[in-house]
Amino acid sequence: MANEGLSFKSILGIALLMVVIAIGTSYGFMKFITTNDNSPVLNENAIGPTYSLGDFVVNLSGTRGYQYIRASIVVEVSTDNVITELEKRSPQVRDSIIGILRDQQVADIEEPGARVIKNRLITKLNDILRTGDITQVWFTQLVVQ
Repeated sequence: MANEGLSFKSILGIALLMVVIAIGTSYGFMKFITTNDNSPVLNENAIGPTYSLGDFVVNLSGTRGYQYIRASIVVEVSTDNVITELEKRSPQVRDSIIGILRDQQVADIEEPGARVIKNRLITKLNDILRTGDITQVWFTQLVVQ
């Protein structure tokens, strides 16, 4: 007489086969759903190479030499090549910065973040540069006396 029911080994084999199929299907589904984009993800908060332009002490406009500004300036550049060019063009860069700072009045410097001055510096320095751009300017020290 033939066995009419399934044996334990048959049930175990079917269960194992179902588990393997479920795992394969889940893996395939997840691979299909998630995109595998190999392009690098840019961090919005990441900064590029930086370079210190040094310290500047300049008389303020309209104060007859009685008030001056002392500023330490650091810039973020687009590539490392810009740092080499900034070093090479140091006299031009310093002269441009002194000219911009000398034109300022106390109210311009007290403006939150001195954004107007920073924008003028970026524009003027980028006009001088040939190998890349300055993307950001920071005052690491800013004193008006």
